[in-house]
Amino acid sequence: MIDVAYVTYKVDLDDPHADIDFDIPLLTDALNAVGLSVVVAAWDDPHIDWASASLVLVRSAWDYVPRRRQFLDWARGVSTSTRLENPFDVVLHNTDKVYLRALERQGVHIVPTSWLSDGASAESAITSVRARFGPAVVVKPTVSAGALDTIRTSEPTEASAQVYAILATGRTAMIQPYLESVEGEGETSIVFLDGEISHAVRKVPALTEGGHGDPSGLVALTPELRDTAVAIMNTADARGLLYARVDLVRDGRGALALMELELTEPTLFLPQAPHAATTLAMAILRRLR
Repeated sequence: MIDVAYVTYKVDLDDPHADIDFDIPLLTDALNAVGLSVVVAAWDDPHIDWASASLVLVRSAWDYVPRRRQFLDWARGVSTSTRLENPFDVVLHNTDKVYLRALERQGVHIVPTSWLSDGASAESAITSVRARFGPAVVVKPTVSAGALDTIRTSEPTEASAQVYAILATGRTAMIQPYLESVEGEGETSIVFLDGEISHAVRKVPALTEGGHGDPSGLVALTPELRDTAVAIMNTADARGLLYARVDLVRDGRGALALMELELTEPTLFLPQAPHAATTLAMAILRRLR
């Protein structure tokens, strides 16, 4: 019997742009240090007996996007045979960014977004966003990871083409203004472990030159950042989760806006805050007692 199964994905080592989970060695070492055994495996590895693990920890399953239904079937199956963290209902809800619309209805200030599904007019939505916020827009699907199928453009025809390409695959498209603040202050990611703030980092946004959503360093948490993140977590009823990440950016008026609430497979930036690995390992240990 294994205590913890750390869920990742099959990395193509020949791909120079492959995403590497730098959290793995820190967390596996921390788990071992508190007396827990751990195995690292890809979520779609057919040779893994997930039921043999006391806790299955969803971490870097970053290739699920084009196979979301298969991934959800896997997560549902695991949740019926052992403990899944975060739980299946969270994974189901959080892997489609329409959850942002629900949070907005509950009063959370998100990046202004137009949502388009089958039959919608991309041109009118793009015209509206550009009229309100300026010529540069971001178009992406609601089921995505990183910058996959995401573009930033000031050309309405290019934006429309991307929307229709997304709709053609049966997905919902999001149109947002491109916020210039990401090139200055940047995007701030606030990591929660066991319901409490652990640390925060500033990220180089994936749609800026040279950016892949990589961290640029730890951020000192101001009361504004802390209060905003905690309020979002409370609204989402997410304080009881093992891990979470709140991604914030400033809108055109200077107010903090929610970019994403990552509850499924967020990078936790453990190399930037090594103490956090022990914090998370202890939280896992408490869940297994």
